[in-house]
Amino acid sequence: MTDSQYTDIKGKIRTWRIDGGGVTLALAAEDERLPHVVHFGRALPGDEDLAALALATARPVVHAGLDRPYIPSLFPEAGQGFAGHPALLSHRADGTGFETQFHLENVEAERGKLAFRASDNVAGLHLEICVELDEKTGNLAAKAAIENSSEIPRDIDWLSCPALPIPRDHGRVITWAGRWCAEFQRELSPWPHGQKVLENRTGRTSHEAFPGIMTLSPEADLDHGEAIAIHLGWSGNWRLIAEETADGDRQIQTGILYLPGECVLAPGERLETPDVFAAWSDEGENGIARKFQSFAREKILRHPNPEKSRPVHFNSWEAVYFHHDLEELKALAERAASLGAERFVLDDGWFLNRNDDTAGLGDWTVDPGKYPDGLTPLIDHVRNLGMGFGLWVEPEMVNADSELYRAHPDWVLEIEGHTRHEGRQQLVLDIARPEVSDHLFSRLNDLLCEYPIEYLKWDMNRVLTAPARNGKAVAAEQARALYELLGRLRTAHPGVEIESCASGGGRIDFGILKHTERFWLSDNNDTHDRWPMHREASLFFPPELFGFHVGPSPSHTSGRKLDMAFRAWSAAVGGHMGLELDVRKLTADEAEALENAIRFHKEWRRVLHGGTTLNLASADDEITGRITIAEDGKRFVASFVQDATISRRITAPVRLAGLDPDARYQVEFPKGSTVIDRARRSSPSSLACGESLTLSGAALMATGIRLPLAWPDSIHVMTGRRIP
Repeated sequence: MTDSQYTDIKGKIRTWRIDGGGVTLALAAEDERLPHVVHFGRALPGDEDLAALALATARPVVHAGLDRPYIPSLFPEAGQGFAGHPALLSHRADGTGFETQFHLENVEAERGKLAFRASDNVAGLHLEICVELDEKTGNLAAKAAIENSSEIPRDIDWLSCPALPIPRDHGRVITWAGRWCAEFQRELSPWPHGQKVLENRTGRTSHEAFPGIMTLSPEADLDHGEAIAIHLGWSGNWRLIAEETADGDRQIQTGILYLPGECVLAPGERLETPDVFAAWSDEGENGIARKFQSFAREKILRHPNPEKSRPVHFNSWEAVYFHHDLEELKALAERAASLGAERFVLDDGWFLNRNDDTAGLGDWTVDPGKYPDGLTPLIDHVRNLGMGFGLWVEPEMVNADSELYRAHPDWVLEIEGHTRHEGRQQLVLDIARPEVSDHLFSRLNDLLCEYPIEYLKWDMNRVLTAPARNGKAVAAEQARALYELLGRLRTAHPGVEIESCASGGGRIDFGILKHTERFWLSDNNDTHDRWPMHREASLFFPPELFGFHVGPSPSHTSGRKLDMAFRAWSAAVGGHMGLELDVRKLTADEAEALENAIRFHKEWRRVLHGGTTLNLASADDEITGRITIAEDGKRFVASFVQDATISRRITAPVRLAGLDPDARYQVEFPKGSTVIDRARRSSPSSLACGESLTLSGAALMATGIRLPLAWPDSIHVMTGRRIP
């Protein structure tokens, strides 16, 4: 890290750099202006003259422009002549102070971190910008904060995290849209002329849009070329802006989307953005995946038992739904344990008056009609079978038909006098009110103290409409209060694991990941639909964070009928494996296929849950692949899904990625997997006969392996062991 100065006839340039993971972030500031990015990418030589680099990239005075060019800073300002979207949209209550000209006052530097402090005495604001570069991955984490230093309240309409410039040759943009049961749907578009704006107003991260974006250089693909990915770690309303100005400047801004009148800073009050995270890669999309997966594991995730393998789940939901009978649940637990399940999760329906989704929510008391002796008999039975016990809760919500609502109707978010909109017959509790948060903590704490519960499936099954208290919007307060409540529970019960579920994948981001250990990616247990969701999500998150359950056939969400081998082996390699079906109804063949997949998952989950997962390119559009390579490089698991009838009579060889080209690997299809001649055609490859082959990493990546012919909705799983 350096802080250098260069003086020429036009003024003074100060420069700084931080390095990590083969990446350099270089910043420069002219006179007392805010710093701008000179370089974010491949590491520069340690003795690089950054001031000279800043001058080398200086911009000229243009026709019909200002006499002094303005380079958009980490915090672009309209008051400095920037005609694009400014980082701050704000004004005092009297209408003044709408523009800023911050003057840099102080810079604090420590290993891998820079903190810039600036003020605008005319506008009455202090500004702080913090940037940190991870030493291992080169991932950037940045945030901004402002303080109202005037005597007048200030309205905040927009406060951006530090803005990041994007090279002009990054002409393609990837974003992810979706809906319930169809999360993480990739959308590829050209870089916009003007602005591309993504917004979320659901009160959670949302199914409809993921707060992330990736930009690609012309040559970029899965494994080659420059890519930049940006993600906002926030679990409420948000906005992301990708913009190109008439000058050709490109920037990405992210931040909290404040509803009208929601954010007002009193004199002396401070407002901080969430963290925005960015990764640069010159190895395409998979280079981004390497960096984000490693960063998430080491810097974001706070698993209470990091050395313990993630247990195979059995979840009761799609087996019994609201019908809870103690003897039936015990029978399900026995069958699940015999198949290899290691944790039994009791889903919705266990608490007072909960026979459907119209009543009981908010009354976190065990239903004495279903469980006359409480949960102890079931938990004892589960634990005697060698499984841990988990429980479903939805603390942020309440049914109008509940004891809690009848006692405290004023505890819900709504605008008095307006028609109230319910979702799933639910209302949203105002958890930012101390008495509400205290009540929820008390009830959950009582449950966790009374019963040996090792895992909570924390759900949120509706969006926030009218997120208001006394008529004023409080959506951002709701997200912050959620973090605080989860933090209290984590402190009181540090060994309990928590899953973030919001009707499936409605709340998935780095903000909630600081408080949870697992995501429910989708309520859709149809493997045909779910496989591509996991493929996309692994660009930002390590796969073990995502539950991948073996669901019933036909699927309860799509009606699609799928072979057990396809469902089971996809779950075995796709993420955190689980079962969510009535296992009592399995045929002997289905049970055998499921047992084989679970056995394989347990043998290889240290690789699957600790290695680097990369997506594989295929010459056949109907085949998509992934490979997970162990951290030490000695083992790998590759999987290939064929989701449709191939368009040609013979598939092309599939190429692997991420291997050591000079190493040799023994590759095979594991015993019990679905290799055999399912398309009624033979294959001369010894792999299809259950034997192994030894090939170099170079051959596996350059030439590849041809898969046996298969029916649609089939999976081939391949393992590799490096030969010493």
